[in-house]
Amino acid sequence: MKVIIYDSECKFCTRFSKWSQSNVKTLEIISVRSKEARKLLRDKGIKFIDLQTIYFVNDNEVWVRSKAIFKIFTNFTSPWKFISFFSFLPASITDFGYKIFAKYRYYF
Repeated sequence: MKVIIYDSECKFCTRFSKWSQSNVKTLEIISVRSKEARKLLRDKGIKFIDLQTIYFVNDNEVWVRSKAIFKIFTNFTSPWKFISFFSFLPASITDFGYKIFAKYRYYF
C-alpha cells in the first residue's frame, strides 16, 4: 500500500496529490484531516499529526516533509523520477526548504 496523506484544504497540495495519483496508478491519496488518515498514521506510530506536513506511507514505513516528496517521486517514471535524486541531501536542509514552502503554500 502506497498512500499520500495531504492537506486537502491546500489547493497546491490537493493538485499535487491528484497529479501524482494520475501519474502513478498504485498511489492512494487521503486527506490528513480524515479519520482514516489519523488511524493509519497512529497505527504506524505517528502520535502527533501535523496538518502542514505531507506524509507518504509505503507498507510499514512513513516519510514526512521533504523525504516524503522524494519517496513519492521514486514511484514516477522519467523525467519526474529525477527529483528523487536529491534525497541524498540532509533532511535538515531539504526540510528547511519544505517548511518555507509549506508556510506560504496557500499563495500558490
